[in-house]
Amino acid sequence: MKLDEAKPMKALVGVDIGGTNTVIGIFDETRTLLKKTVIPTLKPHFPGTTDRPDSFCDALAEAIHALAREAGFTDGVAIVGMGVPGWVDPVLGRAEGASNLGWRGVPFAEQMSRRLGVPVHIDNDVRIYALGEMQAGAGRGYKNALCITIGTGIAVAIVADGRLVRGASFYAGEIGHDAVEGQDGACNCGRRGCVESIVSATGIARLAREALETNGESTSLSRLNRTPTAQDVYTAAMAGDAVAGRIFRLAGEVLSAKVLTAVTLLNPEAVIIGGGVAEAGDLLLGPIRERIQARYTFEKKPAILKAALGDSAGLIGAVSYAASY
Repeated sequence: MKLDEAKPMKALVGVDIGGTNTVIGIFDETRTLLKKTVIPTLKPHFPGTTDRPDSFCDALAEAIHALAREAGFTDGVAIVGMGVPGWVDPVLGRAEGASNLGWRGVPFAEQMSRRLGVPVHIDNDVRIYALGEMQAGAGRGYKNALCITIGTGIAVAIVADGRLVRGASFYAGEIGHDAVEGQDGACNCGRRGCVESIVSATGIARLAREALETNGESTSLSRLNRTPTAQDVYTAAMAGDAVAGRIFRLAGEVLSAKVLTAVTLLNPEAVIIGGGVAEAGDLLLGPIRERIQARYTFEKKPAILKAALGDSAGLIGAVSYAASY
């Protein structure tokens, strides 16, 4: 084939939008990930609500075009799939409610399609993440699984008989705003005592801040010259800090109780846990394994697994999702 007869080079694009950062991946026609980058998830109106996150959409479109060019795709993009946090209507392409971003009723797919010049397909970020893990990560070989992501917030994707379960209003799996008895911490959704106010990077940082403000115990966290992050709490807990360890034990206990209920209801083969906070490993996964072992009454217990693909899971899932249209 002569060079001037070569077919146009267009990229397949996967995007994983998080409450703090957004990951963009460029794939070729074989769905091989060639290049990825991370940009901040801009929140110019947060904590207010808006149906026009224009600054973020502009920045995201610009970053996608730039990364595609860097990867050698001179003719732009062919398909685009995106995982969007919170309550997402994949049929209408709307971000109906993302409390960590202040989005309400955003016609996100339409806004991004207008900027990119091709159809854009979106779904909830953890469902997109689950597609990636089930196809190429820890979920390979399973048809029934729960996939939990813990980052700025927390959410669950349900896979039953190989199919994603979205629910009547596309809200299945949103355990982050289920109530935790005896807890009263503020959540970004406006309520108090939500799972997400404890089991998330935001929640763990909040618990550390409150411990420093109200607790006279000695803790290495008090020696920081800034507000502790979830990473700081993890590092301190691994070093034997009692306050940090107690915070992670609370998060692990809250998460394990909710997982036990979900496992009993849905009978999955595996529970896959990913996201930035999941890097804490056994600090979070250990209590889940212990509770399932002690309280799940059936002989065949689900595997409790750490996600395998990192931030590539959402990218792989997003491209696969877009290609299904």
